[in-house]
Amino acid sequence: MRPWITYTLARLGIFVVTLMVLLVLGTGWIWGAIFATLISLALSVLLLSGLRQRIANDIQRRVEKPSSDFDSDVEDDQIDSAKN
Repeated sequence: MRPWITYTLARLGIFVVTLMVLLVLGTGWIWGAIFATLISLALSVLLLSGLRQRIANDIQRRVEKPSSDFDSDVEDDQIDSAKN
């Protein structure tokens, strides 16, 4: 599973659990959603650093990997044949 999917599901899970706890404690929907957002943000910063690092590594790998296209391949072949 891609790291960003895992991270998104973890963040959503933290939010839902936090919201349910706040609703059981008696907060209303609006205040519960506001507080759940803030609490889940803080918890995700503290608990999900490993997943964020995996996402950063995945993005870095994608950016640094040169994409090969047909035009570049043809140009490279022409340059190589001209040198010989």
